[in-house]
Amino acid sequence: SRAMLHEEGGWPKEVDYTEAQDTMKWRKRLEKDPLFVSTVKQLTQNTVTCLESNNTIDLFEHYFHEEEPDHLPESLTMKTVAVFKDPADEQRSVTKIGWHPEGPTKIVGSYANLRFQRTSEDTPMASFIWDISERNMPLSELRTTSPLICCQYSHKNADTLLGGCYNGLLNLYDVRKGPAPVRKSAVEVSHYDPVYDVVWLQSKTGTECASVSSDGRLLFWDVRNLSEFTDECVLTDGGKDEQKTLGGTSLEWMQEAGPTKFLVGTEHGLIVSCTKRPKKQVEIGAWFGTEDRGGYGRHFGPVYSVKRNPFNPKFFVSVGDWCAKMWMEELKGPMLQTPYYPSFLTAAAWSPTRPGVFFLCRQDGRLDVWDYYYRMNEVTLSQKISDASLSSLSIQAGGSLAAVGDADGAITLMRLCDGLVQMAPNEKNLLGALFDREFKREKNLEAIKKAAGNSKKDGERGREPVAIDPVEYQAREKSFFADVGMTGDDLGTMGPGAAGGGGGGGGSPS
Repeated sequence: SRAMLHEEGGWPKEVDYTEAQDTMKWRKRLEKDPLFVSTVKQLTQNTVTCLESNNTIDLFEHYFHEEEPDHLPESLTMKTVAVFKDPADEQRSVTKIGWHPEGPTKIVGSYANLRFQRTSEDTPMASFIWDISERNMPLSELRTTSPLICCQYSHKNADTLLGGCYNGLLNLYDVRKGPAPVRKSAVEVSHYDPVYDVVWLQSKTGTECASVSSDGRLLFWDVRNLSEFTDECVLTDGGKDEQKTLGGTSLEWMQEAGPTKFLVGTEHGLIVSCTKRPKKQVEIGAWFGTEDRGGYGRHFGPVYSVKRNPFNPKFFVSVGDWCAKMWMEELKGPMLQTPYYPSFLTAAAWSPTRPGVFFLCRQDGRLDVWDYYYRMNEVTLSQKISDASLSSLSIQAGGSLAAVGDADGAITLMRLCDGLVQMAPNEKNLLGALFDREFKREKNLEAIKKAAGNSKKDGERGREPVAIDPVEYQAREKSFFADVGMTGDDLGTMGPGAAGGGGGGGGSPS
């Protein structure tokens, strides 16, 4: 910001630079000097290098001018669009949320009090369907004789809903025929514990579904006939001596992962993989996290949520304590996991449009967003949703809306920013490569661990007990003490019990 006045200088003292004749004489005499030419050539070489650098790199170029970055995690946001409060007077939790299959227009919320023996005759039973553009009053009511723990829309017929009740029954609703269930499952064939999760299956009729309960059974149904289940799988821990039943708390099924594969989260912190083949009994194919089956890394609490990645269905995330864990079908232990949180995690969901983004609900009322495309060591965005504990989470198929339920019966609708919705150009391939890399790493670690265990067993098997001859032992010991100028009699090693006591006095030479 300072001005500079350039004047001619650098002339010798005897030359007056204001006189043109004097400076001309000096120049002519200098140019005749033999060192002048070599000096100019040397300076020219340095100047050419600088000029070539300037021609190669434009110092004044604006890099990425007027180009928008593909991914800006620093500006990630989510905004509250609406809050739908439970019309009932008594406090109830939002146990499950389901989106309407034909677009972001309606949501169904299941309301129940899951605390043991906290329900009474006056406890409200109804659950509600909300129109997201009308937050003051629910669009319609779903009546039931026992609170709904879960409720989901049918993918094929958007007017049909299936709900799982606290008393173990399944209710089928048709909103065109009113708020009452059009069909109920028979008591004698239903679950005898609360139905914690239901899923609609892909079929020609669109009437097949599955349910899981803490009674330890995974049941398959055809809603056209709820008087009997079509198939059953008892969830066990696969013990060799006495198999124990595991109560189911969450259920995951995805057409892309294979129409016969089911993932069930259990009360014991394990995840069970079940396979349902046509005309065959449903069988358990794998136990994730159980030490008895060579696994590790089980959750310390009930697995409240298990969700497959929509872009890489072989990988799935689960929550069941203070951290979320990522698994792969071919590994018995977790491949990745988040750091432990100060509060319990209650729900998880993947983004349907971003392969590396998943959401976690916390009991301290915060919703956390992880973006593995950006970074894996810490959370990308954390936002306070409610003062109450968050209890359920559902992301709309378009990826821009998230419905979060809490323990006070409120459903908060959040709009996600474009950075959490729009996929980067090569994100799917990069995330696939990342997951494969972690899978191979875990495979290599398992192989190293297995090899180390086998070599240890072989070493133990190769060892034979060393037989000690008492007579030879005493002779060697006596010879050793004689060599060092001592006698065994002086040390008392040749008396009774010499074989037992001599070992402490000195080692026998080999």
